[in-house]
Amino acid sequence: MKNILSIFMITILALSISCSSEDIVETDAELQPFFDLFAKEAEARGFTVDYEAERIEGLLQDIPNGAIQGQCFRNEDKPLKVIIDVNFWNNADQFGREFIIFHELGHCFLGRDHLDTSRPDGLCTSIMHSNPGACNFNLNETTREGYFDELFQ
Repeated sequence: MKNILSIFMITILALSISCSSEDIVETDAELQPFFDLFAKEAEARGFTVDYEAERIEGLLQDIPNGAIQGQCFRNEDKPLKVIIDVNFWNNADQFGREFIIFHELGHCFLGRDHLDTSRPDGLCTSIMHSNPGACNFNLNETTREGYFDELFQ
């Protein structure tokens, strides 16, 4: 009887451990350097980024709607997912990749909404614009710092 009770208790303990384990937070290797860059730029502006604690991961996937380059997928029971369209990613340059990661982490990490306003010079006010036609957006060496400052303000 004592052995049966011991086996029963071990089984219950094993089941409770396996049922309570959370999903692992993982980011695709191709996206990781850009997640790291976001964390570095955030830290330079007073933010601490801990993707594990925030439960945010990044995935390259085929997004069937060709108009969508990336998205922040929210689910209370699972990690937040920054999903980047693999076709967009494969055809994007360095600035295109920075844009999409910073934009989607703007949603997932910072909780930012879209902002479709323009500055007096006609450029988008924010990296958080909703689509390419919303305003004139041009992320480059000259505009990069200003867009990152605005994102983290």
